This record gives sequence, structure tokens and C-alpha cells, in this order.
Amino acid sequence: MFDSDSYRLWHGSAPMADFFRDSDPGMFLVSGSGCTVTDRAGREYLDARSSMWNVTLGYSCEPVKEAIRTQLDTLPSGTVMRYEHPTQIAADYAARLAASLPDPLDYVRFGNTGSQMTESAAMLSRFYRRMTGEKDRDIVITVLGSYHGTGPLATALTGEEVFHRFSAPIDGFVCHAATPTVEDQSEDPVRPVVELIDSLGTDRVTAVMIEPVLGTFVRPVPHRYLNELARVCRARGIHLIADEITTGAGRTGRMTVSERLESAPDMMVLGKGLSAGYFPLSALAVSRSIYDALAGTEHRVGFLNGSTTDGHPLGMAAGAAVLDLITAPGFFESVREKAAFLTALLRDGLADIPAVSAVGGEGMMIGIELAHPDRTPWSLTDVNRLRLACRDHGLLTSFSIGVLPLMPALTMSRADCGELVLRLGKALREFEPGQPA
Repeated sequence: MFDSDSYRLWHGSAPMADFFRDSDPGMFLVSGSGCTVTDRAGREYLDARSSMWNVTLGYSCEPVKEAIRTQLDTLPSGTVMRYEHPTQIAADYAARLAASLPDPLDYVRFGNTGSQMTESAAMLSRFYRRMTGEKDRDIVITVLGSYHGTGPLATALTGEEVFHRFSAPIDGFVCHAATPTVEDQSEDPVRPVVELIDSLGTDRVTAVMIEPVLGTFVRPVPHRYLNELARVCRARGIHLIADEITTGAGRTGRMTVSERLESAPDMMVLGKGLSAGYFPLSALAVSRSIYDALAGTEHRVGFLNGSTTDGHPLGMAAGAAVLDLITAPGFFESVREKAAFLTALLRDGLADIPAVSAVGGEGMMIGIELAHPDRTPWSLTDVNRLRLACRDHGLLTSFSIGVLPLMPALTMSRADCGELVLRLGKALREFEPGQPA
């Protein structure tokens, strides 16, 4: 029997005691293989959330494991933060990663988490203004419904009110525009952002940060919106920051969503799938123009931002191995084909369930939209209860208001796709949500 009184780990968004089941040791995961994880009681689960959306190549990716082992025997640690001896592997991987991104994103900073890098991007934009004589440009705009992590600044960047309510006070120089909508066919889809910029004053706004797919709700932002947003930012001298922490490194069937746009952003944040979850790794790619302006400043002041383990050799080795795999001929095409297959399977397999109002998303970011008969979305509580029902059927998922996000490994087999739909269908057909609010 598990003794919860002896448990000392405290992490997560809910009190850890909420997960304790004294007669059931199964809350602890002990092993993983392919797209399956196993708990201490020996139960197996099909992982349709890829841990926290980051184990993009499953739990048995031997090339990534071997790269980490080799690096561990060669140079197990190092730093790029200070002094004159960065590691060779960090320099090599930065060059390769930059080459895989849209021009002119030519320079890369490394970190450990996506939250760290969204904060770094906002801070770099502000630092750029200080160094180029625009010290009053300090406001960063994001959109409601966006998620940019948690932290002193990342929580403010996130456009979800619940994070602000429980983490106040937060950074006072972040403002939020209305959520982009797929249905918006107006001539000016970014009007809410423009109106916000106008109300604040262009000379006060330093950057706009946007997720190409709003991850929490698995809602793709129309490319028309993204292209128009880029045009507005260029015209007003505002940095456009693409948060591709979730969408990057193959999740949507391409290296990035931004590569399909008419022009690249000024900065891009990457994380999650960058190392396939095998080592903490994130990156901030910046344009040559930003780099050149700061490298050439007469003040010669360094950007004082970073941590001891940025560019850790083991992370660099993992990242390089992942890059080899996902940029191999045919890989992204296979992800797009798999995503189309799974999406069609879900639409067909769940078609008889009235609560499923839509199956959307992009690539292997799939959202099962759930609504009551009056079309109001399911509450967060009900979607979480459905997640627990899925778990009881051996399927691990995420949850959000009105949406059950599915973020399976990019390498999930067709047989596993079928099993995913089967288990989700069983959970949905047995589940009774509460009354709409």
C-alpha cells in the first residue's frame, strides 16, 4: 500500500494529494516503450498526449538515446552563458537548427523550457529598444486564449485569465487583443490588434507574440490573419514573435508553421519536440537584423539573460539527433499522412456521439470539440472527468475548456491510431457530462 504521508514531491497545477489513491500504486509511471507507458501496478496506457506534448518520437527512439549516451561519454556538461569557451556541439547544432528555419532567422539562443524562451523573446525585444534609442517601446501584445508558459513574465504573456487571477501581480506591460477566429472573413481580420496598437500608441509597442495554433484550444490561426499581422508589424516597426513551442519540430507536419507564411517573423520560439522530450531543450531564433543591430551597438552591452544549463551538451546531442530524424526525406510527409488518417478515423469513429461537435486542429495537434445539446462548450471540470474516464480505458489525454486535445507521437502507428479511437469512443459513450452552466 502506498503511504501518501511519505510523499514529498510537490509539483503540478493541483495539490498532489488529489492524485493519491492509497490502495492503488498506479499513479506512478515506471516505463515506456513506443507510444505506451506502464505504471507501477503494471497497467499499460496508450499515451495520446506525448507526456506534455513533447515526446514526439515516442519512448523508444534509439538514435536520440544513443546520441545522449555518446555525448555523456565525451563531454557531459558545459555552458554557453559566460566566458570564452562555449561547446563545439552547441555551435554546430545552432548552425544546423538555424538552417532549418525560415530566412532570415539566422541566430539561435538556447534554453531549457518554452516559458524561459518566451520570456527571453519579450525581454530581448525590450532590450533591443533600449539599445537602439526607443526606450519607450516596452509593451508586448498577445491574444486572449493563447498560452506562452508560466513564470514572472510568461504568465502575463499567456492570454488565459485564470493564470492572471491566481498569479497576480503580473507584468504590467503586456496587453491582450481579441482571440483570432477561423470564421472571420472580414477584410481586416487583425483589426482588434490594430485598434489596440492605436489605443496604446505605436511608439509604446515593442512586439506582438502569437501561436500559429492556439495550443490550449487546438485552434489554428488562419494564415490570412498571420500574414496580415506580419504586414502590420512590419509597417509599424513592431517585432513579430512566433511562439512555435508546440507547433515546431514536426508537430504540424512541417518544421514550422511560419515557413508557409509570406514572410518570416522577427523571432521564433521553439521547444517541446526540439529534443523529442528526451532532454530539456528550447530555443529562441532571431533575425539577422536584430542580431546585427545589437552586435554593432556602440554600448557593447550584452543581453543579460540566460541560465547555467542553456545549451547543455546532452540537449544539443538530443536536438541534433532529432533534427536528423525529422528532416530526413519523407518524414514530414509521413506526419501529414498520419494526421489525415487519424483525423478521418476520429470523425468516422465518433460520428454517432452527439457531444462531439467537431474534430479540428492541424497536423498531429487534434482537438475533439465537446458541446451540450444547446451548443455550449463542456466545462473544464467535465472535460477533465472525461480525461479520467479515458485513463480508465487505458488512454492518456490532455483537457481544456470544451476541448479534449490529442497530441500523440508523430511516429504513432496506424494500429495505435485505431486503438486510440476505440478507447476514446468507449469513454465518450459511457460518460455523462454535467448540465451546461
